[in-house]
Amino acid sequence: MRKVLVVEDEVLIRLTLVDALLAAGFDVVEAGSADEAADIIDEQTIHLLFTDIQLPGTMTGVDLAHAVARRFPDAGIIVASGRLTPGADELPSGAEFLPKPYRFEEIVTRLSAM
Repeated sequence: MRKVLVVEDEVLIRLTLVDALLAAGFDVVEAGSADEAADIIDEQTIHLLFTDIQLPGTMTGVDLAHAVARRFPDAGIIVASGRLTPGADELPSGAEFLPKPYRFEEIVTRLSAM
């Protein structure tokens, strides 16, 4: 089973997405900050990442995406934001950007295709 790391500081959004991914058959780990997520990737294998860009702590979602890409080069990565649009050269190779607002079904579909 593929493990998804969901990193979102807005609790309701995170819980709703986690529920949607669990219902789709994913193994899900969640974090409220990129710093918390960095600890998770040191301890667990991650196959897929969904992260917001703007997060509390010392790291952004883009920083986290690069950390995941270095540690797990084959991981699928989606980076989302309602305020920022990163340039293609700012994200790891193969990472996708998803603007907010988004539909949870779209995230499930994109992660399933990765």
